[in-house]
Amino acid sequence: MGKMRTLKTVIFVSLLVVVILVISEPSTHLFHRLADNFLYNNYHHYLSCSDLPDLDEVEKVVAEHSEIVEKIKNINPDDVEFIIDSWTCPGKASITIYYASKDQRFQIDEILPDKTFFEIPISLINR
Repeated sequence: MGKMRTLKTVIFVSLLVVVILVISEPSTHLFHRLADNFLYNNYHHYLSCSDLPDLDEVEKVVAEHSEIVEKIKNINPDDVEFIIDSWTCPGKASITIYYASKDQRFQIDEILPDKTFFEIPISLINR
């Protein structure tokens, strides 16, 4: 009788954890983050449009740090692309960096270790 009760408790707790994770997914993006990181070697900032900086500010920061932009692009000019994403949220922007290998991602992470470009949110996409 004790084993059956323990099994029911384990099943109940497991289901409760799954329900909590599913309910919290829209705000935490936990499953998306895990898939991005472990399956695709990507990083997304997952910020809402209201949390993104204005496009003018992003353009100004990118212009002020053009040498860093070139350093990132020069990791591999054929594979690495640095763009200002201004179409996802009109009037707002973030930066997207495309790359083609784990080594390139490692080099980008060394240049931008805090996953921002001078406090501008970035997404890193392995293509």
